[in-house]
Amino acid sequence: MTANGWAPEALVVDRESVVPIYRQLYERLREQILTGALPEGTRLPPERVLADRLGVNRSTIVHGYRELVADGLIEQRVGSGSRVAALGDGAPERTAAGVPWWVTLPPWRVGQYPAVLGELAASEHGERIAFVQGVPPAEPSPLADLSASFARVGGNVNFVLTYGDSEGYGPLREAVAQRMRRRGCEVDARDVMMLTGSTQGITLVAQSLAEPGDEIVVEAPTYPGALQIFQIHGLRAIPVPVDEHGVRVDHIEAILRTRRPRFIYTMPSLHNPTGVTLSEERRERLVLLARRWGVPLVEDDPYGELAQSALAPLIARGNDDVIYLSSFSKTIAPSLRLGWMVAPRTIFDRLLLRKQSYDMATSMYIQAGVDDFMRTAYDAHLGALRIELAERRAIANAAIAKHWPPSLRADPNADGYYVWASTPREFGARALLANAERRGVSFLFGEPFFAQGGGDHHIRIALTPVPRDAIEEGIARIGAVVKG
Repeated sequence: MTANGWAPEALVVDRESVVPIYRQLYERLREQILTGALPEGTRLPPERVLADRLGVNRSTIVHGYRELVADGLIEQRVGSGSRVAALGDGAPERTAAGVPWWVTLPPWRVGQYPAVLGELAASEHGERIAFVQGVPPAEPSPLADLSASFARVGGNVNFVLTYGDSEGYGPLREAVAQRMRRRGCEVDARDVMMLTGSTQGITLVAQSLAEPGDEIVVEAPTYPGALQIFQIHGLRAIPVPVDEHGVRVDHIEAILRTRRPRFIYTMPSLHNPTGVTLSEERRERLVLLARRWGVPLVEDDPYGELAQSALAPLIARGNDDVIYLSSFSKTIAPSLRLGWMVAPRTIFDRLLLRKQSYDMATSMYIQAGVDDFMRTAYDAHLGALRIELAERRAIANAAIAKHWPPSLRADPNADGYYVWASTPREFGARALLANAERRGVSFLFGEPFFAQGGGDHHIRIALTPVPRDAIEEGIARIGAVVKG
């Protein structure tokens, strides 16, 4: 303890623990505040200072402090930083320890790796080459055309300021249906529900098709955001491995012979995190299995239109067996928070009622602007984006071949946003990340991508959030860590 506050040297975190570092920070500071070791008014270190001390991203410290603010344990004010809040007399309903009753509520179920989505959303990574966010690259930029689209629809003020229909803006639903028909899907506009981000759709499905304790089938690895949603809602995930041809459908068949999962969650095109695409043969077999056993497929397809050689979505093979999700986050911009769902009529209304309880309707202004963009500039933008992704992949593959030792392996035939790599058996992913961050490069370790353990020797590198000329340097630094 110093005269002005608490010394960062007093904090120790365990990098080998399965508990995220932000959560360790929260728990240790919470304990010291409640026991009086950190009295009222104690000044905590600035986020950047503590991040440098622990060798982590600043966003990790931000998340830990944010939890303490939410609990009423610290206060943050511009110009005075973070300080321990007053917990003395005068506040209603305090426990014997002198803290508000809500501080002692049992933890909310947030999944095993709750900080990962925060890392994916964080925009500040200092000077690091941060292969973290799965966001579209800076170029080609849709900004000029998108701005023009929003300017055109913005003139109809009365229209864009209304709630709109819960199902979504009619012309945009029709535009989405038209694009899906071009990909071989028999989709009508009335089957399309616009979402406030496709993650909302995963939540609607988890709540509408299953109850806490029910089993579902997921890929291993798969999108951490989906796993977090399933864990929050108490669903029991049965993992199925993914190989170079996509999810192992033979494993799914074996599961369906003995168990009755509520749904199968799959990402068949440009899979996150592996970058593989499910083969045509496996697609046919998977849809037939779903139909035979009466288990719906939840097809998450945010990257499908970016594939260099795209296959028709699963829903093209069976409208009544598939709930389809997609998003504009990976093709235009994540800030739009706009996605869509296509669902069978037998479940559509149930899902719509769930959505209405969340947000009544997705932003009419955003929907109208994106509708205009789809009709005027979307195809050209997608074409340029595919070219950019192919060039980035070529740079990455060449850099891996040049700078990585044989023990650090990645699939050169993968496509899309990500490189999924396996680390040497003697060099775990967390240790590799810790050492790589000291060299000024970051990525995601593999464990959050698995529902029932695994990934401790895998890493995900996102090729899109960094400048193109930084890709080789970042990959070279990762290789240098392993080489020693």
